[in-house]
Amino acid sequence: MKPGLRVFAVAESFRRDMPRSVYVGVVMRGDMVMESVVVGSATVGGLDSTDAILSMYRSLGRADIGLVMLDGCILSWYNVVDVERLRAELGLPLICLVFEDPVGRVEAAVRRLFPDAEERLRRLAQIGEPKRYVLPGGAHVYVRAWGMEEGEAYRIARRLAPNGKRPEPIRIARMIARAVLRAWETSR
Repeated sequence: MKPGLRVFAVAESFRRDMPRSVYVGVVMRGDMVMESVVVGSATVGGLDSTDAILSMYRSLGRADIGLVMLDGCILSWYNVVDVERLRAELGLPLICLVFEDPVGRVEAAVRRLFPDAEERLRRLAQIGEPKRYVLPGGAHVYVRAWGMEEGEAYRIARRLAPNGKRPEPIRIARMIARAVLRAWETSR
């Protein structure tokens, strides 16, 4: 990974009793220098996560970003990212990372909970099954990648995870998203 490669990493924070989820995007160089932060939101339980990510990316007005990294492809209570659309519109490699074992009967839950289940299931089929890796600190990471091999995506995640648990751009975006959510909660 080149030190000048810029990663646009997106993480979220939400509570099911709130109508909106906080999305934070961080632009970080391969040498761990953070250059930009952008905040957005999506509907909890909606289908607008892809639009939110695209809007955040476009608001940055940057042409130097070389990679998109998501803290999960299933956000904001089954607000599933349309990874094919995201990849097509951005024209960049896309990495989706999950840090907990993706278990459960997602299809059954989606069919039970959402009248628009077919669209969510279509998006879930796009993301497929992740491949499990172990980061140097012993943490597990489940990787999905588009526009690059999963092994290369893992190497990038590992390179950006100096503490061995989470890649730094994801860690920072999550931290900011949680702080923004707390601010929203106290202003309600």
